[in-house]
Amino acid sequence: MKTESPARIGRPRDPDKDEAVLFAARTLLAEVGYQQTTISAIARTAGVNTPAIYRRWSSREALIEEAVHGPGGHPLPRSTGDLRVDLTTWVHIFLVRAARPAARAGVPGLLADSRTAEARQRLLAIGAPVRAAFQDLLDDAVRRGEIPAGADAMFLFDLLAGTTTMQGLTRGLEGQDGFVDALARSLYVLAAHPADVVGTEAVGQ
Repeated sequence: MKTESPARIGRPRDPDKDEAVLFAARTLLAEVGYQQTTISAIARTAGVNTPAIYRRWSSREALIEEAVHGPGGHPLPRSTGDLRVDLTTWVHIFLVRAARPAARAGVPGLLADSRTAEARQRLLAIGAPVRAAFQDLLDDAVRRGEIPAGADAMFLFDLLAGTTTMQGLTRGLEGQDGFVDALARSLYVLAAHPADVVGTEAVGQ
């Protein structure tokens, strides 16, 4: 499932060129680090000119955010009809992505440079399709009668994303099997017992 970017005025975007630029950004992040991953370096690596990049992304930060946090051209897994299995797959995918050299180089730099409301909105837009897919995953489990209604999907998604990000950035794939199993089981328990979960609305009260 591809992420839909906000509409831009001008010529239609070329998906192949977009993927080449994003791949170049990830490659440079892994090889030379965040500070050296400049627009000009990305353009050279991708074989495009700098104006072509700026027609697609408003800033270097916006481009790197999509390279690090976007789907990377890969579809999300389809539901198997077993929420336990599906949550394990989601945790594994999120951990592997967070442990990639590009993410480990890019996320700390983005956190330092992207503190504006605009940056937060970009991240929300990039992640919206993935959040929607996670919501669908839980909704399907409710319709099957596997879990009761009432689970806060976005609260669980934030636990999934935040925990795998911290694990991937600090420990990489060290002990991944045990981590994936433990987090997937915890998410399932929370989804299956929504009445026992303190949701996001209660946090801070």
